[in-house]
Amino acid sequence: LQFLDQDHNAAAIASERAAKLYTLPVLASTINDYPDNFTRFWVLSLKPSPGGSHTSLAFSPPANIPGSLSKPLQVFASRGINLSRIESRPTKRLLGEYIFFIELESDLYAPLFKAALEEIIPDQEILKIFGSYTLITVDNSTVNS
Repeated sequence: LQFLDQDHNAAAIASERAAKLYTLPVLASTINDYPDNFTRFWVLSLKPSPGGSHTSLAFSPPANIPGSLSKPLQVFASRGINLSRIESRPTKRLLGEYIFFIELESDLYAPLFKAALEEIIPDQEILKIFGSYTLITVDNSTVNS
């Protein structure tokens, strides 16, 4: 955001607080298409995450074979780790190859999570852990007011 004031051909979706912080004009507000739609923002850091209630990661099995998605999901389920989100995206290498993004209700330092990772790592071509974080709850009655 700090460079947007120098590039008049660029725009960003951000909070009103960010616009104030960088003294940028708000071109439009309440741009959500339905009242309960929220945009998620991540805070990136070079330092490891201190942990939190949720963890995000991505994995991709080496081949498109039956069970390549169900096995890692079962590993988490057998340890009582709930998935709050799962999304697939093409790897853009070969037709039928996907990378799976998941959000888990577990801290990345929790022993059950570590054990689950140890079990699924050998079966994955790619495994990226984005970090752990605590979700911020939003009071819907104060949104857009």
